[in-house]
Amino acid sequence: MSDRVLPEPGVELEEAKMSMMVRSGRFGSGNAASTRRRGGRFVPRASAWAILVLIGVSAAPLRAAEEYRLQSGDVLEFSVSGIPDLRQRLPVTIDGTVSIPLVGDIPARGETLADIRAAIRETLPKTSLNMRTANGGEQQTVIGPNEITLVIADYRPVYILGDVSKPGEVRYAPGLSVRQAVSLAGGYDLQRFRMENPILESADLRSEYESLWVELAQGLATLARLRAELTGAAALDQRKIENTPIPASVEHQIWQNEQDLFKVRGENYKKELAHLQKTERLAGERLTAIQDQYRRESEAAKFDFDEIERINDLNKRGVVPLTRAVETRRLSLTTATRALQIGVEVEKSKRDLLDAERSIVRLGDQQRADLTRELQEASVKLAQTRTKLSATGEKLLYTGVVRSQLVRGSGGKPTIVLHRKDGAQAKVSQVDENEALQPGDTLEIALKVEHSLTPSAN
Repeated sequence: MSDRVLPEPGVELEEAKMSMMVRSGRFGSGNAASTRRRGGRFVPRASAWAILVLIGVSAAPLRAAEEYRLQSGDVLEFSVSGIPDLRQRLPVTIDGTVSIPLVGDIPARGETLADIRAAIRETLPKTSLNMRTANGGEQQTVIGPNEITLVIADYRPVYILGDVSKPGEVRYAPGLSVRQAVSLAGGYDLQRFRMENPILESADLRSEYESLWVELAQGLATLARLRAELTGAAALDQRKIENTPIPASVEHQIWQNEQDLFKVRGENYKKELAHLQKTERLAGERLTAIQDQYRRESEAAKFDFDEIERINDLNKRGVVPLTRAVETRRLSLTTATRALQIGVEVEKSKRDLLDAERSIVRLGDQQRADLTRELQEASVKLAQTRTKLSATGEKLLYTGVVRSQLVRGSGGKPTIVLHRKDGAQAKVSQVDENEALQPGDTLEIALKVEHSLTPSAN
């Protein structure tokens, strides 16, 4: 058997097609001017050039295979003519060796296929084999160098990760390009899951995206209103609020609504405060009036008490009758009782005044507590809206790329980064789709996205 390297599948088919085309006279015009006689045969001139080109193209993968340096993960195929039992697939192990039948372990890492073949042909022909014959006997056989065949059955795979449908490893074949490897990985695809309809889903996400922007603008306006109410500002300060890419009419309406709400809530608070202040004032006036009455009644009670003392003294001296003393005592008791009742009213009016004052303070404290709670809730909701907006924006980018693949727009052009280990040195470079790959290469695929994420101004 010949020791030539077997060509890749498809090469022999192409040579057969070319031979048929030559024999059928499809190269050249087929007339006398396009041929020349050589050895009694007419050979088309164009056919000769085509054959030379085909030989050169077919020999390129063979030369590449012969010059290729083996690495762990490559698989060799060893066979001996006439001895099918020795046909084996031999992987290059992780320690860089390959185990050859009847030879043993041979260092293979960094060696070419020709080096390994030469080592086998140098060792194996020195070994004699006892082969069993058809009639059950044994026959001693010596393997000749030309009967040994060693080819690369499988190269180390190429690894693809990133924006492809089926990331992972791709089987390497000589001449494999980036474009072909991506095709074997299922093509470019930013989303590994399948969407029912990327165009319709993109429209739904666009609607959700614009709604979230409106919700964000509403949240910002609400925060501005609550801060203005807390600080007691006279109006909302829209200048300090970030701009949002929503239609101007929608933004104006949002701020107008918040301005109206700010005005109504401010007026309600002022009305409630005015009512409590009026209650406080009336309670104070009532307290003042009752205190004046209590003072007068107290003075009258004291006068009646003094009058009783005087009448009792006169009664002891016999100047006034006993009935006068009794009448004076009765009037004094009535005055004292009325003064005591008014004193009770004074204490009640004091409590009413204190309650009115506490109500005013409570109104301000309650408003600040409510505004603080609303401000916290609005801040949390605004943060959630920002998170949803970011997530929806990313989804919209992804679906935009898928949609661009469907309609073949300007988006979705890949950025391809090649990682290649050359000996002990690792190289990283950016390549295009025509780059020829080598076994063990790793590709990182990233699709460029040319998609606007601003709500439509309608």
